[in-house]
Formats: sequence, C-alpha cells, structure tokens
Amino acid sequence: MPIPNRDHLEFICNHMNETFKIPFYLFDSKGELIFESSAGYRPNPLSTSTICDLGQLVKNENPSEYPLIKSTELLENYLVVNLKSGNSFIGSLIGGPSIFTDYSEDMLKRMSHDLGLFTDLDFIVFYYQSLPVIKNNDLTRIGIHVHYMIYHQLLDLDFVIQQNQQKEVQEILIENPDIELSLRRQNAKLHHDHLIEKKLLNAITKGNKEELFKSLRLIDEEFEYGVLSKKSQLRNVKNLAITAITLSTRAAMDGGLYPEIAYSLSDMYIQRLEELQDINEVKKLQAKAMEDFADRVHSSNKEHYSKPISICQNYIFNHVYENITLTSLSEIVELTPNYLSSLFKKEIGIALSEYIQKVKIEEAKNLLMLTSHSLSEICALLNFTDQSYFIKVFKKFTGVTPKHYKDTPIK
Repeated sequence: MPIPNRDHLEFICNHMNETFKIPFYLFDSKGELIFESSAGYRPNPLSTSTICDLGQLVKNENPSEYPLIKSTELLENYLVVNLKSGNSFIGSLIGGPSIFTDYSEDMLKRMSHDLGLFTDLDFIVFYYQSLPVIKNNDLTRIGIHVHYMIYHQLLDLDFVIQQNQQKEVQEILIENPDIELSLRRQNAKLHHDHLIEKKLLNAITKGNKEELFKSLRLIDEEFEYGVLSKKSQLRNVKNLAITAITLSTRAAMDGGLYPEIAYSLSDMYIQRLEELQDINEVKKLQAKAMEDFADRVHSSNKEHYSKPISICQNYIFNHVYENITLTSLSEIVELTPNYLSSLFKKEIGIALSEYIQKVKIEEAKNLLMLTSHSLSEICALLNFTDQSYFIKVFKKFTGVTPKHYKDTPIK
C-alpha cells in the first residue's frame, strides 16, 4: 500500500499532538524538518540544540519497519516511525519529548551537574514537570497507532518491544573480547588471581584486617587491575573502587554485618568517592572503606547469638523509628512472647524492652549531634510519646540530659 501523502502525514502530526500533548515532527530522508506540530512545547533549558537536530534520529541506512523508542542523555524519550514507499526510505515521523516517570529535583540537579550544564534549577524542574509522563509500553502503543494510521498494518506490542530491545543491544558496540584477551596475554598484562581476590574478600568476611592488608599489597605488587574506562584514568580508578566496595559490602554481610549498615556504608563511601578528583585520594578511600567493613564485621562477631535473637536485633536496628513491641517481634521469629523475652535476656543480658530503648537512645544521640531536629521532634521521630520520659531514658543510658549531651564539645 502506498504511503499517505504529505497532507495526510501533517494531519497525523496534528492529531497526535492534540491527543497526547507531545510535539510531532515530519522529516525528509536527509533529516531536514518539513513540518512540525508542537503547540505548547517549551525548549529544554539544558539543551543547546534546535528542533532540527532531531533529524539526527532519522536513519536512512536499514531503517526499521516498526516504531522505535529513543532516549537521550537528557532523559527525554522520542518516538520514531520511519516512512517507506516500497523499498525507498523517504523520511521519519518523530514524536516527543516525553518522560517515562516524574523526576525529582535532586535527580535533575545531578544530571545537569554530570553533563556540565549549569542552569537555574527552577527552570529545569519547571520544564520537566511540563512534559507528559508516558510509560514505555504506552509510548510503544502510540507508535503502533501511528504506524497503523500510515500503513494500515497491525503490529503486536510484544514484538515491537522485543525489536526495540534487540536494536538497543546492537547499537552498543563491544570490541571482540578474544582479541583483548590475546593482547593481554602477549604483553603479560594479567588481571589479579581470582584466588587472591577470594582471600581478600574472605578476610573481610572474617573481620581480619591483617589478612586484608596482605592481600591488597599482593594485588598491588604482582598483578594489574582491569580497565573499566578507556577515556579517563580517574573514571577508571573510580569504577574499580566502586566494584571493590560493592564486593566488600557483600562480603561484610556474609560475615554477619547488618545489611542496612553494610548498604548504608556502601552508599556513603561511593557518594564520597564520586566527589574526589585525585586518583590517589580515590585509592585511599577504597582502602579505608574495605578496612571499615572488616572492622565492623570484627566488632559484630565478638558476640554470637542464636538466629531468633539476631533477627530481632536486625529488625530493631532497621525499624528504630517505629513502635517496636515484644508481640510484633515474637510473631516475626515465630516464638511465644514469654519464651522470646526469656531467651533475649539470657543471651543479651538485658531485657528486650531495655535493649530497644538503648538502640533508640543511640539514634537520638546521632540526631542531636548531626541534625537540627529539636528535642520534641526527636521524641516524636523515635516514638517517645512523652518528652519527660524520653529525657529520663536518655539520662539512664548516657548519664546526662539530651541538652547537656548536645552542648558538650567532646563525647
């Protein structure tokens, strides 16, 4: 069936723009804009490109015969429907931008920083809030609808999604791994022995810092690290450090460190690492992170408790801001309240209720020193319904009032 004439294509652009509130553009086979329907569209404040630059999405080499979903580094999504008459490629109909989900201010700030694009954050947030949120499957359905309006041909949703996924994989160019392996062997540039790596991670799992340092020295002296970025040595060292911290996180959890502590430490070190611009500082921070994990595992392994008690401790740590009761904990570990209370006192040495108070007070100490929360706010956050009672419990575990604790320079 012949392709619709230009009037019909312009009608489709206008109709889709009015229906889905996203701009639609008509390009010829050379990527030149010949028609647009973009009522209400505001340019992206982070972009220096023009509408005509969308023509770069037009591909006259092996053009696909199904709708394509293209995403940009600015987190915008575009729908591309190629136009063919017989075997001849004559252009593309492009719809967008839209977004898959609402983006937080923090995410938009990070994106603009990563791209080196500095614009008033309010303008950026306003722009992205103005874009329609269209999920990937729904945008694909719109593409199928446009395709049908042009070709009167029905396409299966799953087929189009699968084709798009395969297209994305094909566009990621990967050098032949066998060639890279051959070159490394010819030049004796081998990665570290995986057994040494296992020994290093096992040292973290056991909380053995001495063994950890030995393994790190051996890797540094006798082996070579992989290359995870060819464009930037700083980026390469950061990627290697992130990999090491991630593996250390898992090793620490295997060694008994609370998962929430391990994950939080991992996040903290990786966030700090990304701020560094000196390669040596990155390496130092990586070593510090691994040492910290080993230290914490060592401390947590000084005392070994039964599985029900360990589960209770982990739950109390993760839910310190909630109202934790003996009944709720007994249901989690599937023991009677009386038996759990007796077992907890026997293994920990203090009553369960007192242990919960102790954990809450430790968190209160952090809040007092590291945040601007008032005493009443901290009481409410930690589920102390009475401020005078909170002060009494705080003094019981610290020996001083919250105010005295906060005002004392050295703890």
